[in-house]
Amino acid sequence: MPRYYIDVRSRFGIDEDCDGLDLPDQAAARAEALKVGHRLLERWAEMPTEARSEIIIEVIDERLKYVLRVSLPEIQQGLSTA
Repeated sequence: MPRYYIDVRSRFGIDEDCDGLDLPDQAAARAEALKVGHRLLERWAEMPTEARSEIIIEVIDERLKYVLRVSLPEIQQGLSTA
């Protein structure tokens, strides 16, 4: 099973996932990235709007290649459709 790393990038820096997760495919990695975003939304609410809008969750594969990015609006949209 491939390993994916889920990093959170913002104007304040990068919170790198050094451990990664074994997931079956990119769809599962995207779902996991959305879960990470959902858990962080409450803390992000205290940030200025312009800082929140720059937050991106990046998924990197085991070859250390970016495979997808999830933005704050995508995370919020995922919450409204869940």
